[in-house]
Amino acid sequence: MTTITGYIVRETEKAVAFLATIEADKPLWIPRKKIASLVEQDYESLPAQLQGEGIKRAAIPVEISVDSEFLAKVGWA
Repeated sequence: MTTITGYIVRETEKAVAFLATIEADKPLWIPRKKIASLVEQDYESLPAQLQGEGIKRAAIPVEISVDSEFLAKVGWA
């Protein structure tokens, strides 16, 4: 497992959209089955606008433990 910090900007039943920085506009979609733990941080949520969207979303600061093999496969690690 690899622990990463950043922001969750969208969630579905099967995955979460993760931004490493608030300036990023293209999220990494992480399947929930690849997440060992997800902890919201005690920082204020910030507005973030994703590529191709006309609205700003609340970006929730988080710390996530993700399967290292998955991160290597998508070129994150």
